[in-house]
Amino acid sequence: MVLFKEKENSKGKNKNGELSGELNGELNGELNEKQKLIFNNIKNNPGINAGQLSELLNIPFSTMDKNIRKLLKKNLIERKGSKKTGGYFIIEK
Repeated sequence: MVLFKEKENSKGKNKNGELSGELNGELNGELNEKQKLIFNNIKNNPGINAGQLSELLNIPFSTMDKNIRKLLKKNLIERKGSKKTGGYFIIEK
């Protein structure tokens, strides 16, 4: 017996037209795995900057920047300080 994994198309849907878990999570406002990892590292290292996070987590800077912007947009983190010496902090609710 051969089992095949249901293939998703380029729009994040499987062949039945259902949304994949990752895309569906994004639409529901949930964090993806990289965003959770970044969030937790900011929580454990208040004031860390994007370059340090990128190096620490071995994630390309452009990917880090994109995920940080999403966390900022969801009001989960904030940036404090200057462009050169500032960093990211968790917003306590």
